[in-house]
Amino acid sequence: MPPMGPTNFAIIAKGFKKDINAGIAIGTGAGFMDFVYILVAFGGVSVILSFVPQSIEIFFSQNEKWLKFIFSVLGCSIVIIYGIKIMRTKIIEENPDEPITPEEIEEVKEIADEKLLKTKTEIKKIFHRNSLKKNNSSITGGFFTGVLLCLSSVTLPASWFAIVSILKGYGIIDANFFAGFGLAIGVLLGTVAWFYTLVKFISKNSEKIKPATLYKINISVGIILLALGAFLIYQVFYFAFAK
Repeated sequence: MPPMGPTNFAIIAKGFKKDINAGIAIGTGAGFMDFVYILVAFGGVSVILSFVPQSIEIFFSQNEKWLKFIFSVLGCSIVIIYGIKIMRTKIIEENPDEPITPEEIEEVKEIADEKLLKTKTEIKKIFHRNSLKKNNSSITGGFFTGVLLCLSSVTLPASWFAIVSILKGYGIIDANFFAGFGLAIGVLLGTVAWFYTLVKFISKNSEKIKPATLYKINISVGIILLALGAFLIYQVFYFAFAK
């Protein structure tokens, strides 16, 4: 289980909105970055670079410091934006004070039935097409959000390098690329499984939480993300310009 951080809070927020696919996509993006960090820690960077054109490799090596800085600031900005977005989320009351009466329902049905019958096929097609577009956009955006949230942490790569060094040093796993690849795959699958469990659990139990409580949770999560974003930006500038 990853420690509580920006990625966890983002996925918890998706769970409260019952946006399970987007939550899983964010978790997959985070797991993918763990996968990459482990491969690099095992010396797999040379294998990865073998697929990259030499001109791009030279550009990255010459501008490594600034590229790391830019991506880290971008990731921190995502954390802050997520915090603001969650705090501004509107909570809709499920039980209005004045429910619709049966007579009003019948009146609306009589007016609507004739028009709905004429356009039923067209409405289905439009709804299906728009739903697919929205779903694909949400999943793709969620994946890259998970990637950027991980990039916001300047300590995450160092943590994986330390973990891999300990595992290799004590002979728990073999010190070769294939062992590292197996570990990376295992971590990726484990991370996605954990975040899937988290978002499903939150989504399933969100209805038990009153709107007022949910509003307070959103505000609290938003404040935590804003604080985390500010702290991470401080770390980025400290590590970039301290020396």
